[in-house]
Amino acid sequence: MDCMVKFGRRKLIAFDVDGTIINGFWLSRVMARLGLLRAFVFGVLGVLYEARIMEVASFMRYSYRLLRGAPRDWLIRMTDQVYLHRGVQKAFKILRDQNHIIVLLSSGIPDFAVARLAKNLGAHFASGIRVELEDNRLTGHIAALDCRGQTKVDAIQEIIDTHQLTEYETVAVANDRNNVPLFEFAQLAIGFRPDQVARRYVRVVVTTPDLRALIPYITSPSVQVNVPRRLGQEILRQLLHASAVLIPLLWSWDSSWHLPIYSFIGGLTLLFILSEVLRSYGIQIPLISKMVLAAGREDEIDSYVLSPLYFAAGVTVPLLLFGTLLQLTHIAAACIIAFLIGDAFSTIGGIFLGRHHYPFNPQKTIEGTLIGFSLAFLVLLLIVSPIAALFAALIAAIIELLPLRLDDNLAVPLITATILTLIQFLGIYYFI
Repeated sequence: MDCMVKFGRRKLIAFDVDGTIINGFWLSRVMARLGLLRAFVFGVLGVLYEARIMEVASFMRYSYRLLRGAPRDWLIRMTDQVYLHRGVQKAFKILRDQNHIIVLLSSGIPDFAVARLAKNLGAHFASGIRVELEDNRLTGHIAALDCRGQTKVDAIQEIIDTHQLTEYETVAVANDRNNVPLFEFAQLAIGFRPDQVARRYVRVVVTTPDLRALIPYITSPSVQVNVPRRLGQEILRQLLHASAVLIPLLWSWDSSWHLPIYSFIGGLTLLFILSEVLRSYGIQIPLISKMVLAAGREDEIDSYVLSPLYFAAGVTVPLLLFGTLLQLTHIAAACIIAFLIGDAFSTIGGIFLGRHHYPFNPQKTIEGTLIGFSLAFLVLLLIVSPIAALFAALIAAIIELLPLRLDDNLAVPLITATILTLIQFLGIYYFI
């Protein structure tokens, strides 16, 4: 793949829609409005697909069977209501003003819905999947489906040939493994918050959840685009996470706190879920909805906020599994404290003092890691010995740096607790 693009030349920029233009998935938004049963079945299909038990083509076929009877006009209106990534309209305006061609591509959204989105955003061309219609309603069948990404390449080639755009450089912007053929076809492949597979096929990786961050890579490095950072939001989120350190401290202090703590986490989790379900219908719960948004990551606040659920699981599962079942009280509490303090203050420290990024994980900084590790070690001294505190803080800091597929809120405390348990089981050190 030739990745050298001349900045002076005009570009034909192909954007994947789901996850790149839309913050989330079009089908998720539609299913949420079709009732609880269909949304539940779609959620199960999504889990099977993400676990790679089900192929993407089968996932799409079963998903569209759930849409049987959905009116075409209603689906178009739903497209008008999707959550977009920040900066999409402004980024598209900049690209249009520079006479670049914008194409929207999707192998999961009907062609008429992609066309509507293209019209709303001022894109020049659009291509989606062809679904069967009867009396302007979906039959549940897909007329043509190739989710391997080759149809996107064919669509781009057809646009180039039909409109005589051979002098344009081709740029592909997408986020997942289903777009590998598109990446290989383009002169420049850009991963917008890409998954691990997609990262291997792109020249540029953009992790900021704002599409304006792409502009300097497409036009010229000298073009300065203001991408606002929600700094206060991120600091507030990390401080909320750090404040949860009271849970493992109270849990390890007196067993009478165990049941109230489990009840509190369970009730708060149910409240978070209720808030998100209602928010998808435009209903806000006073105070609770704001708390959920404050606890969510920057890339979640325009769609469903899931990080509080992972966070709750990351705190509860180690307490139940390692603390209650295995009776490893100090290990259960230590792994959670190391995660809560280390994660929160490594992020805050990285924001203000971070200068040196890790080559294998450029989102993390050496300075942030040292700050998080040091504070986690000091807090751990409240419940365990210095050597045990050193073990727990160091292991959690190392795991935090790894680019794991599992959410950090769940992965760090569970893996830390597992390693600490093995250390104690092998007799290397007994945690007290």
